[in-house]
Amino acid sequence: MEEGAVQSVLEQVRFEQLADNLPESFWLIDTAAKQVVFVNAAYERLWGGSREDLCRDRFSWLSCVHPDDRPRLRRVVAENRFGGVNETLRALHPDGSVRWLQLRSFAMADEAGRIHGVGGIALDITPLVQQRDELAASISTNRSILDALPAHIALLDETGRILAVNAGWRHFAEENGYPDDSAGVGLNYLSLCTGDGVAVAAASEHVQSGLHAVLSGARDEFSTVYSCHGKNAESWFRLLATPLRAPGKGAVVMHINVTESVKAERQLAQAAHYDALTGLPNRLLVRDRIEQALASAHREGKRAAVMVVDLDRFKLVNDTFGHGVGDALLVAAADRIATVLRESDTVGRMGADEFAIVVPDLESSEDATMAAQRIMEALARPIHAEGQELYAQASVGIALYPDDGIEAEALIRNADTAMYRAKELGRNGMQFYTASMNTRAQGQLQMVIDLRRALERDEFVLHYQPKVSCASGAIVGFEALLRWRHPARGLVPPDQFIPLLEDTGGIIAVGAWVLRQACAQAATWHREGLGAPSVAVNLSVRQLLQPNLVEMVGAELRRAGLPAGALELEITESMLMHNVEDAIATLDGLKQLGLRIAVDDFGTGYSSLSYLKRFPLDSVKVDRSFVQDIVADPGDVSITRAIITLAHNLKLRVVAEGVETEAQLALLSSNGCDEIQGYYFSRPVPAEEAGDLLRAGRRLPEALLSRHPAGTDHAIGLEALLQRTTLDVTQEAVEMFPWPLFGIDNEGLVVAANGEAQRLAGRGALVGEPAAACLPAAVMDLLAQREATPHRVDCAQGRFLVFCRPLGPAAEPRGWLLLALPEER
Repeated sequence: MEEGAVQSVLEQVRFEQLADNLPESFWLIDTAAKQVVFVNAAYERLWGGSREDLCRDRFSWLSCVHPDDRPRLRRVVAENRFGGVNETLRALHPDGSVRWLQLRSFAMADEAGRIHGVGGIALDITPLVQQRDELAASISTNRSILDALPAHIALLDETGRILAVNAGWRHFAEENGYPDDSAGVGLNYLSLCTGDGVAVAAASEHVQSGLHAVLSGARDEFSTVYSCHGKNAESWFRLLATPLRAPGKGAVVMHINVTESVKAERQLAQAAHYDALTGLPNRLLVRDRIEQALASAHREGKRAAVMVVDLDRFKLVNDTFGHGVGDALLVAAADRIATVLRESDTVGRMGADEFAIVVPDLESSEDATMAAQRIMEALARPIHAEGQELYAQASVGIALYPDDGIEAEALIRNADTAMYRAKELGRNGMQFYTASMNTRAQGQLQMVIDLRRALERDEFVLHYQPKVSCASGAIVGFEALLRWRHPARGLVPPDQFIPLLEDTGGIIAVGAWVLRQACAQAATWHREGLGAPSVAVNLSVRQLLQPNLVEMVGAELRRAGLPAGALELEITESMLMHNVEDAIATLDGLKQLGLRIAVDDFGTGYSSLSYLKRFPLDSVKVDRSFVQDIVADPGDVSITRAIITLAHNLKLRVVAEGVETEAQLALLSSNGCDEIQGYYFSRPVPAEEAGDLLRAGRRLPEALLSRHPAGTDHAIGLEALLQRTTLDVTQEAVEMFPWPLFGIDNEGLVVAANGEAQRLAGRGALVGEPAAACLPAAVMDLLAQREATPHRVDCAQGRFLVFCRPLGPAAEPRGWLLLALPEER
């Protein structure tokens, strides 16, 4: 073989060895013969076909192409017969596996540029495709994750330009009317912080500074919370910016909506420092405001005041009308107080029905007095709450800085002590703190502690005060009055401990004990044959509101064996006017048991007559405040007479409390009062002494008895009054009579005369004038006779029945009393 031929063979062999060791599939096509003249071993591995088939049919490789890719490859090859194919395809192997190939074809030409063949190379890119798919899947997953995150996320380049955003960011942009669909992509994020973009940061300079630090690599993280209020909602976001791994390559910015958290924090702060019902500062914030006021007063050398305002009888409103009305009253009261204070003052709710006011910059204590007065006047006006008209009177305690304390807690405590003192003195008033109040308050606290065990220690006792008939003079009943035998204090007055029982709720148990003891005692008197006196028991508001009151009273009557008619329950006038319908229902139930019901302290409340006549009452008790000055005060006489007349018109009996003198008894009896009660006849006494009064048959003096049945003409009663021989007549007493009344001394001078007497005489002042110059002749004739029997006298003013009675002892009178009753009366 020639050397050249040998060399050619060797080159062929080396070419085939080289080609067979290539990882790519390689083949050559002779364009003239239209036949594959060479294909390397990689063809079978990559395509899944045989080299022999390809050498027989240069298009057999198409049968190895995935059916979905085959039409495309046919078209491309037909269009590029002499090379130029560059396509990606899938080769489907007989075992069903798929390989991804990158197919390229190229022309082969001789030195003259004539094409004599086409070469082809197929590169296995399956790993690359798998990586691509995995990467795409990863990117898709990551984007899904980013889109699903409850945050607005943006990718920034090193200059702050927005490269990409997630769905949350886009959604926020759409909701807030961003002008295009880019959602800010392509814009510089830093410019958005100035207010020109989607999110408007309130602290833009702070945000820009933080982002610059992150983008420059100076900070690893920047975080802040800012307000970002869009067109449709008020929102707050937490901005979190972190750099990409390579410093200076950009950053990821995340905005998390923390609106609910911010609102919750604000609500917590509100709840921690403000009262939920009234919206006023609570105890914690009030104390802080006091400390601020004290610090300012200390620096400037000024004074300040702390006032504690407590609504009087607020528990009664809650118990009567319910907590809904009570809450509405508190809100209205808070508004009233706030409106009369200065802007520099603070009003807060300390709890329940108690408010505190901080008054800084006081010039004098008068400023605090005026503020307290404004508060009480504002609360005195009617308040309409849930359809009810209420009156929110208040007790106010005042403590001054630095006089009464230099610390907030001390001033609050001392103002509170002063407020309770105001309540003790009758409520609806104000009191400045004094050092002696602390001792009193400590005593009150100890008394409350002792009261809690007084019942179980058997320290309570009942005293009984007789009620006496003005007609017969006999004892007709007793009022059971609670007393406390304190082991150290002795007998404690009821006005010192009964209000404490009512405030603490102990009145329920003690009231039940009083009812049981009183019924048992009355039953004992009945069994002993001491007549059939009734016993009266006072009910508190809390007792009246008990749903089982009727059943409880009935059970006690049965337990004691006491007839129901021998029990009388006394209820104050003001109690009846709270929740009228419920009160009527309860009283009707009690009346059905057969007992009697009296209105105590009548005339001191504000009851409506239209309501009063609806109550199933048996008697009214004239309050002692009218009785005590009845001899000297014409006004009290008029009120008492009106009460008696009203009661009789309503078919009610009248009992006068606090009768202490003979003159009071005489006037009450003469005006038709049915029964009296007071120290004139007897103080409240223990049960044994009360029984002794019954056994002794103790009565009123015969001369003081009323001689007319209740409701008849009062002239008959006045005749009984004139039977008395010891009445000292003064000008003040004379003025109370509605008929002409003259007092003539032994010298014949007028020493007393009322307005009616002046009208009868037809002239002005009579006192000091000779009677003969003032009185009609017929009256002077009667005076001269000095007869006890009344005489009819005719004069220019009409016909009168004239009585003549001695002033002072009958044996040695100091003068004579003339009373002229018009017969038409």
